[in-house]
Amino acid sequence: EQNVIVQAEPVIEEVIVQAEPVIEEVIVDAQPVVEEVIEEQKKSTSYKATMKTKKFAFSDTGFLVKYENSMHLNVLAMGKSVLDLKIQKNEDDICVGSLCNTKHGFNQSYLVGSYPDDFIENILQKKPIFNGRGLTKTSKGFVQKIICEKYGIKYQVTNKSVYFKDKKNNILIKLKEIH
Repeated sequence: EQNVIVQAEPVIEEVIVQAEPVIEEVIVDAQPVVEEVIEEQKKSTSYKATMKTKKFAFSDTGFLVKYENSMHLNVLAMGKSVLDLKIQKNEDDICVGSLCNTKHGFNQSYLVGSYPDDFIENILQKKPIFNGRGLTKTSKGFVQKIICEKYGIKYQVTNKSVYFKDKKNNILIKLKEIH
């Protein structure tokens, strides 16, 4: 018996694959274009600002910038901001620096919790406080006196200044225009 070795040649199969074109459907969600709304400045006023509350006390130069829907009071001492207050009109937020709170929360933290929510906004806009309670008109503006168990308030507004003092709660806010 003889072994016969037969070497087989490798079989190469040729496979032809016809590729079909791949059509990918790309769906793009159309996102609305969000445009940053830059509110037009209505008025900027320089003040000698004095504030004494339970959280801060200072007397330095400040700038009150009024926009259509907001106000921004920035008080500087030696070139550094000691108060950066932003109020959105018709909204419930007040921001001190980057910390925002409700208007009621702001009053509780910085002023007196029983003050009306629109209190600081009305002061900065030179409007009556406490729905005009105790208001007397003067030739240059108005004065409000509210003396009761909770408050010992004198609030005086002229076209160039704001003076608010609550003796019972030891709060003072004065703004006097600088020319």
